[in-house]
Amino acid sequence: RYFLERLADKGFLVIATPYQLSFDHLQTCDEVITKFENMAPSIARQYGALPVVGIGHSCGALLQLLITSLFPDTPRAGNALLSFNNKPVNEAVPFFEEVFAPFFTSIATQNITQSATSNDLLKVYLKMGKAATEGTLPSDELLQDLQRILIPWPTDANVKVPQEIRDTINQFVQPSVSALSDAGVLAVLNQAFLSFEQIPKLVDELKSPPKRYGNRYSMMNQQVATGARDFVPTPVATRAAARKAYRARRTLIIEFADDAIDESNDLEQLLKEAESITRMRRPMIDVAVQRKTLQGGHATPLLAPPLELANRAEDILGPETSKERLSYQQTAATVEEILRWLEEGNL
Repeated sequence: RYFLERLADKGFLVIATPYQLSFDHLQTCDEVITKFENMAPSIARQYGALPVVGIGHSCGALLQLLITSLFPDTPRAGNALLSFNNKPVNEAVPFFEEVFAPFFTSIATQNITQSATSNDLLKVYLKMGKAATEGTLPSDELLQDLQRILIPWPTDANVKVPQEIRDTINQFVQPSVSALSDAGVLAVLNQAFLSFEQIPKLVDELKSPPKRYGNRYSMMNQQVATGARDFVPTPVATRAAARKAYRARRTLIIEFADDAIDESNDLEQLLKEAESITRMRRPMIDVAVQRKTLQGGHATPLLAPPLELANRAEDILGPETSKERLSYQQTAATVEEILRWLEEGNL
């Protein structure tokens, strides 16, 4: 949030396109492009023609690479790719085989009742946690969903919280909710629950793959028990596509010194090969690839308070002390590097 807010604060128009995690990166690219294109006409009417720069971190960087290589109707003036990695799933996700694969398989196959699985229970728990981060009591509908999962026999009794009790509790907890909200704590927790909510989707994808993808997903589903699964397209296919068809004229690659899964070096070599192929086809095109190494780790771009809170802290403590106390020096430095690159390229 801080990262994007800083860019917007410097006068850049930021269009965020959230996406659900999936083993099928092409499906996710479709989702990202659709969300962007839904906004594009109104943006064009208001601001006119603007250069489009893709910015992605980790999986987002990979998606920007795929979009710029495989979707010719989505031109990019440039891409900023942070913490890039294009590893197989068992290497890209630490402890995938040891922890996540057994967890997914267990949830996908374990039944609590004939009509509800433990994945359904996980969904309800996550919704309740998200409601808590928004400072509200769970709705009657959500409580009834939980009741239906936990009580396997038919019942006429429905869980309901009288409105008077809701109003009293809300009034009682409101000062604490406001304080946590002002401090930025609830926003961070809410974003965490939004991320956790993607886990049940991955489980459902392994259990009931979309029919329109046919045997490819059926094969993946059959291999779940053995732990053999990978992304679509595979890392090899992704590299081949980018080498032949990557179209962004300016690319900034940012890696962090303490990122064990980063593959920025491989990406730089790949894009230089793509640059050579582009120059052979169209000699007059100017293509530039920069790579920067900054201090930090894989999660550095995410580790900062909301901009409003950071600004207040800087007004009180001063910029340097605030960044040190709230531990966002490296995130701020990352934003500054991207701003430098954008202004250098007149983007």
